[in-house]
Amino acid sequence: MDTYVSGRPYRAPIGRYAPHVPVVDLLERSHAVVDLKATDVGVAEFCVRIERELKIRFYQPRSRKSYGVVLGGFLRWFEGTPAQVTRDDVRDWLELLIDGGATSSWVSVHLSALRTIFDKMCGRDVTFGLVTPRRSSQLPCVLSANEVRRLLLAAPSWRDKLLLGLMYATGMRVSEVVQLRFVDVDFDRSCIRVVQGKGRRDREVMLPQSFTPLLRGLRVMNQAEDFLFPSREVGSRHLSARTAQRIMKRAVDLAEIGKPATCHALRHSFATHLLESGTDIRFIQKLLGHLRLETTTLYTRLAQMRPEHATSPMDLLSMAPTPAPAAPALATAKQTSVGRMKIELRFAHDAQGLRGDVVIAVHGDPVVVLAGIVCREPRPGFLSIELPSLKSWATRLSFCDHEVRERLVNGRFYEELRTYLATRWQQKLLAANGSRLPTRSDV
Repeated sequence: MDTYVSGRPYRAPIGRYAPHVPVVDLLERSHAVVDLKATDVGVAEFCVRIERELKIRFYQPRSRKSYGVVLGGFLRWFEGTPAQVTRDDVRDWLELLIDGGATSSWVSVHLSALRTIFDKMCGRDVTFGLVTPRRSSQLPCVLSANEVRRLLLAAPSWRDKLLLGLMYATGMRVSEVVQLRFVDVDFDRSCIRVVQGKGRRDREVMLPQSFTPLLRGLRVMNQAEDFLFPSREVGSRHLSARTAQRIMKRAVDLAEIGKPATCHALRHSFATHLLESGTDIRFIQKLLGHLRLETTTLYTRLAQMRPEHATSPMDLLSMAPTPAPAAPALATAKQTSVGRMKIELRFAHDAQGLRGDVVIAVHGDPVVVLAGIVCREPRPGFLSIELPSLKSWATRLSFCDHEVRERLVNGRFYEELRTYLATRWQQKLLAANGSRLPTRSDV
């Protein structure tokens, strides 16, 4: 209806000039996972919600665990609700970590976790203005070719030799090597496929010719196995990365390598030796799985360039691992003399099956008996040797000559011991299969 304003007819505007109906947002006003400004949730509920959000965003299990450790430690120190956290509280926490001797890497982990949880997921700005701490630039530990050779000689079993050798021959990380499956090894294309490595990326690495016969034999003998390095636990599971690190530590001690060598040192040695042999750095970047070339250029500070053909550094070593002999013909007696020592292998049964207890008798005045070495065969043709700590033998070795003590800490002695035990083990199995399977009364 027309109305009159100041004596003139007036009509309400229509079309694009008409007043719009206000839009009412019925959805949640905040996109935060936990709206700390609106609700004051408790610590337990807050941690549960953050864990759920990390899981549905497909964070890796190790990342979720690290974030949980950081959040739990911070809230226990804060002694308040998450809604009460301020910028000064975060700065005080980081200062406390630094005063306690935390490294820049560990402080960076805490800062990244708190920034992700409070700022990105909860819509706060408690880390605003904080930057990632500077990290010290240190050169990694690199082993020489001679040290790698000594390391492989010191590994007591073929499983340990293959595990350490693959890390050096391919440059794979320890978490990638222990998860290798037989289907990932492509003999026709001479490559190994790394499935879902770091950063959830697939890549291919070279298959050294030195390991091809051994891997073919293992695949034939272990067709029922899925993983190349299975765990001894019941169920389909691979060897843990922590076990591989203990294997590396034991081999480093036996080889008497003075450097702080870890499993990752074999990856550094792989890249450095390839660069020294003349391999293009972009090809090394592809083998290592680096996204940025700047990460790979670190090895240019270590390598001594030499014009040689690009090949796996394992193939350049004179000592390349070969498959264990099927039926080695050595001494047939139950006891054999090794210098001034005698080695005795006693067979027994336990919950894991047949095992061999090794007793070393060192002749002298007095006679020193060293026990604790156990050998098993978790898979056919795959004999493993468990060595005790040398500290447990310290008291008994004090009665031995210096020459005997030097021999017992030498990796070459354990290589000879492994050959002898493999011979005795094969003879035991051949004798048992000729008549009947061994029982508890047979040993």
